[in-house]
Amino acid sequence: MSCRRYNKKKCEDQKEHHGYKIGTCNVRTLNQAGKLENFKTEMHKNEVSVLSVSEVQWKGQGEIRSGDYTVYYSGGERAERGVAIVVHESVVRSVVKKIVCNGRIIALNLKAEPVDILIEKVYDKIEEILQEDGRGDTNCIILGEWNSTVGDEPYQNIVGSHGLGRRNHRGQMLIDFCERNGLIVTNTWFKKPKRRIYTWKAPGDWKRHQQDYILVKHRFRNSVKDVKTLPGADIDSDHNLLVAKFQTRLKKIIIFRKRRPRLDLEKLYAQRQSVQEILEEKLGAIEGESGNAEVQWNNIK
Repeated sequence: MSCRRYNKKKCEDQKEHHGYKIGTCNVRTLNQAGKLENFKTEMHKNEVSVLSVSEVQWKGQGEIRSGDYTVYYSGGERAERGVAIVVHESVVRSVVKKIVCNGRIIALNLKAEPVDILIEKVYDKIEEILQEDGRGDTNCIILGEWNSTVGDEPYQNIVGSHGLGRRNHRGQMLIDFCERNGLIVTNTWFKKPKRRIYTWKAPGDWKRHQQDYILVKHRFRNSVKDVKTLPGADIDSDHNLLVAKFQTRLKKIIIFRKRRPRLDLEKLYAQRQSVQEILEEKLGAIEGESGNAEVQWNNIK
């Protein structure tokens, strides 16, 4: 049914409600005082619901709650590298599965409509996860720092004409990976000024590169409405925050718990009367008997 029969603004607001922003960034560390709070502030200001980050430098694996956000993280035995996904509470309720592999790979499976979503933060190879959890109708969103440049030269339906730089060997390897798995490089398909394209700047800001990418399955490319970097974000990193806007509807996971059986109060009252009579009978039987306290207690039992 057409939106023309309804309030136009209401329809637009409803469509906007199903838009979610998902971002990625290399944070260099989350061990600095106030660093996590800065990221949460930027997520709130820019309405980013899910943010994947690398080089958090946290040990072990797990999840923590911080205000309105939950941080799922995966690190090693030492505080080196490490990846994490920061999720707003409005999205946490849609998390079906958490996949933690090592200090370079972490993934979340979200329940959504019309298909489920697999969000992967990568710092290494991830084809095994794609084969196991990204098959079928699942929309895979792969975010990460690839240390490669796909450039501004279009390639089939994988790379658009709005990239940055000249394709290098690692960039071709990334394209080959996308071709094997039916993926596209989303941040090469949207025309933006260069300051909204580059994701990393060399020390001294003498050169800027596009090395962070957001990949999605080709069949779900129309769900991506916009991709750009946020160079003004206060994140204290040489990488820019890269954000993509997706049109989707997340589903809340309902956990059914086994209900406790209702107590029959009348039956309990009848049993109480019976127990009370038996106890009074035993107490009466031992009145006048001599013996130590242990013997008397055994008689009562």
